[in-house]
Amino acid sequence: MMPRLFLIFAAAMAFACASAPTRGVRDSTTITAEEIVASHEANAFEVVSKLRPQFLRSRGRTTITTGASEFPSVFVDGQYYGDLNSLRTIIAPQIKVIHYYNGPDAVTKFGMLYGSGAIEVTTR
Repeated sequence: MMPRLFLIFAAAMAFACASAPTRGVRDSTTITAEEIVASHEANAFEVVSKLRPQFLRSRGRTTITTGASEFPSVFVDGQYYGDLNSLRTIIAPQIKVIHYYNGPDAVTKFGMLYGSGAIEVTTR
């Protein structure tokens, strides 16, 4: 009797701790293709400006020894593409996803020069 009661209690606790589905919750570091299409914007800069303007903000100086930018750098399909203005040359319908990396994550993924963060655009 006791083991069966314990199993029922354990099952009830596991069910109570399970999280609800996350439908409709958007990731603050990712802009999906569906969001891009729904935004009706012409280029990546306009998409980011409308949907996640915090991606475009300055993070301040990250080092005193180099002339690294205070703003995130842009990468397209894993390759360095330019500064934030280069987003204006990427046509929105060609974009699959836009992902923002904070300073430490950008340094880990792209290297020491990108301590101010990075915006990675993945195209179709």
